[in-house]
Amino acid sequence: MNRLHPRSAVVRIARAALQGGFFGFFGGSLGTGMFGFPWFAVPALAMLGAVTFSGYALARYLRFQYELDGDTLTVESGVFARQSRQIPLGRVQNLDVEQNILNRLLGLAIVRFETAGGSATEATLDAVDESEVKRLRNYVRTHDRDAAAESGAEPADAVSETATRGRSAHADLPGVTGPSPAHTGDTQAPTDPGEPVSASDTEGSDQPDGSLLFAFDQRELLTYALVSVRPAAPVLTLASLPLGMDIVWTVLRFNAGLVGASLNGPVVRWLLGSPETSRLAVFAVLSVVQFLLLALVVSVALTVIEYYGFRLTQADDDLRYERGLLRRYSGNIPLEKVQTVTIRENVLMRRFGYATLAVETAGYSGGNQQSTQGVAVPLAPREEVYELARDIEPFADLDFDRSPKRARRRYLARFSLAAAGLTAVAYALDSLVLETGYWWLAGLLFLPVVPAAHLRWRHRGFDLGESVLATRSGFWRRTTRVVPYYRLQTVFVTRSPFQRRRDLATVGADTASSSSLLGGVARVYDIDEDTAGELRDTLRERLRADIAARRTGREHARTGEQGADASEQSSEV
Repeated sequence: MNRLHPRSAVVRIARAALQGGFFGFFGGSLGTGMFGFPWFAVPALAMLGAVTFSGYALARYLRFQYELDGDTLTVESGVFARQSRQIPLGRVQNLDVEQNILNRLLGLAIVRFETAGGSATEATLDAVDESEVKRLRNYVRTHDRDAAAESGAEPADAVSETATRGRSAHADLPGVTGPSPAHTGDTQAPTDPGEPVSASDTEGSDQPDGSLLFAFDQRELLTYALVSVRPAAPVLTLASLPLGMDIVWTVLRFNAGLVGASLNGPVVRWLLGSPETSRLAVFAVLSVVQFLLLALVVSVALTVIEYYGFRLTQADDDLRYERGLLRRYSGNIPLEKVQTVTIRENVLMRRFGYATLAVETAGYSGGNQQSTQGVAVPLAPREEVYELARDIEPFADLDFDRSPKRARRRYLARFSLAAAGLTAVAYALDSLVLETGYWWLAGLLFLPVVPAAHLRWRHRGFDLGESVLATRSGFWRRTTRVVPYYRLQTVFVTRSPFQRRRDLATVGADTASSSSLLGGVARVYDIDEDTAGELRDTLRERLRADIAARRTGREHARTGEQGADASEQSSEV
């Protein structure tokens, strides 16, 4: 059984000592003030807390052990209540690595094993050194390759064509070269999962290994930061508003004084002599402008911190990514376990011809390890994104069928009801509380109702290809999902009461991806009810046909291998 790296024990003990010392100091201070403890109770309790917490941290380190044996990862942990877990490597979907600043200085990394169907990360090794990270990654990769060879599955080597074709937009970046020794055969990982990985094997097979498919330069990183929207940015901006408003009002008073002095004070006199509602309107406009500017700055900063140094490479049958400025993340995306390929484009991306590519596997990322789970290419020209998507999961050009026009009338009715409800709320608030007389401004919400209904209808559709189902939805953030038939788990049809009134239905195609667990199912919205039933039956038939064809292909491959072995034996005789 292996233990975590000793330096990780030092970090744990130091962190626990600080936490215990703080709680002891806090408790001693309360006891001195409230219960009359002597003065030396404060340092004594602080010392006791530090020793207790650090001792428990040391015990947790000594009691945590793990081992890779054959096709199983065994993890034993627990100080008082012992726990032993055995994780089949065949269920491991992703192996993610995280390094914060301290771990990078100490040469350590946190390794997370993510499995199919789990509700959280199955096992976490916090922390091991970089050579052990490479050994674990190579072991899991070799096991997957051997398991695929035993089952007769074809290797997922389609993406290797990408390296030979180039990615011309990134060919001039430092380090963007052709296939590395991992592809040319100069360095190979051991083929036996039980065989230990030597230092030379580890160093040669995990560089970022393989062919570099994509990398961010500074210009592309800044472009992505400007055109993407971070959900956390508005929250952080709201938290900073109290300080920000003081700064804004200082600048505003300075500018108003300058303008007022140059114009004999008309701006200042107008502000002072205007009604209270006018001053509130000016304040509201300035607040909105400030909020948007601060949110943009925060969004850009968060994106740069998260995606700094982004690189996507291919090694054997895996895609590997690396990214992060303060925290460095890296992980593998097994191509043979990809469930869905997703292409996202917000309004700004579509305007400038960019898109984002995400691949979803059956693993679960814990929700807080990656803010954008499964992102393979954060930002690239749209043609390159579709080219890489076809390398991962081949599909023809997409020609989407739209919903019937009565679906557009449904959206028009829905948005009209929403605008009417908000207008009624504004009238009630103005009549009972505000008494400004401006409740009618909420009626302006009816103006975008018609274009909003049309845009929603226009940007929804589906395409039933030879080997994949493609769905599209969303105007502000258009999402295109490509689902291979053999990855389908469930096909279902839903009809709300409003859909039944217009003979409409929605078809959902569920896979084993973690996005599906969180509600990201490929859906065909608001199609004709009869068409929905036919689509459901067609998807089920193509799923069965595709599975049968793949099973036949594996049997033929296995028969060919047996025939080759027999011919070799007869020639030897």
